[in-house]
Amino acid sequence: MQMQAWKMAGVAALVVGGAAAAWMGLNRSGEADRASTESAAGGWAMIRPGVGQGDARLPQGQSALTAEQVRTKLFQQGSFQGTEPNGDWCTASGKLSPCNGLRRRFEYYLLGMGEVTVDDIRTLVNDEARRANGEEQGDAIMAIWDKYWRLRTHEWRNVFVQSDRNTWMPAFEEQRMVRRQVLGEDWARAFFDDEEAKFKQYVAQVESGQPPPPDPGEPVPQMAPGKDPAAVHAERVARYGQDAANRLAKADEEWADWERRLTAARTEWARLKASQNLSEVQRKQDMQAYVNANFKPDEHLRVKALLNL
Repeated sequence: MQMQAWKMAGVAALVVGGAAAAWMGLNRSGEADRASTESAAGGWAMIRPGVGQGDARLPQGQSALTAEQVRTKLFQQGSFQGTEPNGDWCTASGKLSPCNGLRRRFEYYLLGMGEVTVDDIRTLVNDEARRANGEEQGDAIMAIWDKYWRLRTHEWRNVFVQSDRNTWMPAFEEQRMVRRQVLGEDWARAFFDDEEAKFKQYVAQVESGQPPPPDPGEPVPQMAPGKDPAAVHAERVARYGQDAANRLAKADEEWADWERRLTAARTEWARLKASQNLSEVQRKQDMQAYVNANFKPDEHLRVKALLNL
């Protein structure tokens, strides 16, 4: 189940690369659950028009956990197992410089909400930022974190209503203005310029009378038993374009390969556990050798977790 959630998030990210990315953000609730990873690519979902974000609006306080405890809960016991942080610290030049990678890094950690508190996540980000960049840059990164969190939980006055085009630009302009007030011009542009441009392109396309692009928030057409692969591919091409459909086909192939190898690993582990002539240590050693031979190093932790090794 965990792998399925991450795979579907990746599929959505493959698709949300076109002009409808900002539009998708406008149409989604913006709650940072696991199945909504793609919303980081269409940031209107991160800053929901008209309302705050429920419990996410609570002010940050003191974390009850240490950074190491948060790291353990997410990366060893939780849903971050087998993953690495997305994005970038934006310090390649020797100092913190505006880039979109920092927003993606923040959103990666915020996917842990629900497993740990926002305060716990801030503790982890603070620790990892300082470990990677030192105290001075860590201070600068956390200053941006606090501004971004304030923006992310802002209460919007203008409510976006999809069926009422008169609400689109007021909501857009308010968010554009507040982003710059909170983050400053340079960081607001680094974080949001691309999707703001895509949204304006979308509005222009609609106003020109051309049919709008399909909403990537809709379920991605999936291969399944009994479905015609050619028909599924054609539907994807019509909805997302040839390049995105090809990437989805590649993702399907990779997922099918993963499922095949995981099923074979489960069969092998069941066989080893049933072998009476092997000790528990020998079973685990043999299974580890099997995993090493059939899975990439970055898949080992995930496989062992799924097989309860």
